[in-house]
Amino acid sequence: MTRRSVTEHYPDAQPELPPRSRGVIGLFEENCTVCMLCARECPDWCIYIDSHKETVPPAAPGGRERSRNVLDRFAIDFALCMYCGICIEVCPFDALFWSPEFEYAETDIRELTHERDKLREWMWTVPEPPPLDEAAEEAKELAAARKAADKAAQAAGTDMLAAHREQPAQETAEAPDRKPTQSSDRKPTQAPGQDSQRPGQDSRGGAE
Repeated sequence: MTRRSVTEHYPDAQPELPPRSRGVIGLFEENCTVCMLCARECPDWCIYIDSHKETVPPAAPGGRERSRNVLDRFAIDFALCMYCGICIEVCPFDALFWSPEFEYAETDIRELTHERDKLREWMWTVPEPPPLDEAAEEAKELAAARKAADKAAQAAGTDMLAAHREQPAQETAEAPDRKPTQSSDRKPTQAPGQDSQRPGQDSRGGAE
């Protein structure tokens, strides 16, 4: 009411979108485990996912083989999408993100179903998350990871201290009982009051 309206000459001038704009949904394929949770929770059923299973060899000899899901197709029909963001909220592995990209109009409604290659391109336009408030509480995941790391470091330090204390005791137990012996090279001690006789001298100190 108190400000003058300003007309932006789009598309010559791009609009300045707020940081939390809901344009399209980007897919970070490396984090997707094909859990199908986003497709099941979508109220419009506009997410299409196809996958197959592959056998993974055992990590260690003697172990058993495991199977994992491999993503074949991930598509979103934006003609049906209501931009509620439920799929992004329920994804437990952070594979879906909001992108401010909005220029994806098509002349055919059937072309609004975008496959995973296009969704991956939109990931590069996802803005960085805003910094956390300094007075905010630490995330539960970070607190749990920090607690586990401190506990592991404390256990490692305790093991090293115990090993350091056991090492001198073990060396003492393994060392044989030895009594100090005199070396044969040492000269016998001379009683006080006796003079040593040099070669070429008699007992009175004179020359022979």
